[in-house]
Order: sequence, then structure tokens, then C-alpha cells
Amino acid sequence: MSVSAAGRWGGGRLKGAWLVVGGAVLFAAGLFIVVTGTGLSGLLGMRVETFGRIDCRDTRTEKGQTVWHCFGETPAQQRANEAERERVADEALRVHVDGMPEPARIGRTRILFADHDGRNDPVTITATQVTDGGRWFAHASTVVGYGMVPLLLGAGTAAWGVYRVREAGRRGR
Repeated sequence: MSVSAAGRWGGGRLKGAWLVVGGAVLFAAGLFIVVTGTGLSGLLGMRVETFGRIDCRDTRTEKGQTVWHCFGETPAQQRANEAERERVADEALRVHVDGMPEPARIGRTRILFADHDGRNDPVTITATQVTDGGRWFAHASTVVGYGMVPLLLGAGTAAWGVYRVREAGRRGR
């Protein structure tokens, strides 16, 4: 870098440029979380599924907060689970001939950030799987709220960085 280029990008402009880059990264992360929480993630090619037979269990943390562990079944899981229950029921009728049937293998999926009031489990939850085989995140105001923090922080940081770059440019003239 030549001396004139170093002078042109010294101090305030360089700090401002880093603020713009950091703000853009925070903004993108927040936008990704908001898109995941609102269900628009299907447009980005992520897997979106509606779960039924929701079962949430409350767990108290050491700090007195409540954490919900929710599980649900996709329509395909519901069909498979019904077939498995019927198989076990049929085998139970033949218990005197074949012996005890093995217990039913019921498949359920864990869902994070499900809206749950502690008394009633929701009937259905629509959720997004960010990566194949990864966790499922429910479409909920909680996820959108978490995403708004880095989104707004990133937008403010980037705007502050643009302001710093412009001010340093005006002083450099």
C-alpha cells in the first residue's frame, strides 16, 4: 500500500469500513434467524415441515426459568407410528402362541423454540430444518425476536460505519 493510499484509508475510514463489514455480517445472521422463524425459509430451499401430536415437557432450570422440550410427528412419522402400533397390537393378540411382542418403536422429532403455555400443547407446529439432519426450529415469535436483536444491531453498526467513513472522507479533503 502506498503512502497516499494508507493516508486515505487511515484512522476513521478503516475503522468505519470494519464497522460496515461487521454490521453487514450481524445483519445477515439476524435476517437468517428471522427468515427461519417466520417460515420464509422454504423459499431459500430449507426443509419446512408441519408436525402434529405435539408433546411438550416443562423442565425447571437452576435459575428458576422454564425450558420446554417439545416433540412432534410429521405426517410420514404419524403413518409409520400408526402402522407400528397396529403391528404390536396384532402380535399382542397372538401372545399365547408367539410370546410377547417387542414394544413399538415410535419415532418423534425434537423441536426447539415451540410456543407453549405450560398447560396446553399446541395442536400442530410448523418448523424449519436449517441443515439436513440438523435441529428443527419452530416458526414462532420467540425465534423472530431472537433474530431481531442481531438484525437491528447489525443495521445500526453498518450505518455508524458508513457515517464514520463519510466523516473521515470529509476531514481528509
